[in-house]
Amino acid sequence: MATTVVVGVLPPCDLCEADASGLEPETAAFDARTVTGQWAYLCHRHYEVHGVGLGTGQGQRLVLRAAQ
Repeated sequence: MATTVVVGVLPPCDLCEADASGLEPETAAFDARTVTGQWAYLCHRHYEVHGVGLGTGQGQRLVLRAAQ
């Protein structure tokens, strides 16, 4: 599996959305497995804390497709 994937839209970070602070969620930069085993879209901040790496079985960096 590649360590990057091209997407048409960057989704919001799942962990930011789960936060009850009421702040606007950050844009996700990774589709990654977390240290607890679940997969999630993660922003840079949450990836640094909860991500396990990039590659097969770990995760991919999300790259926004260029507008045409």
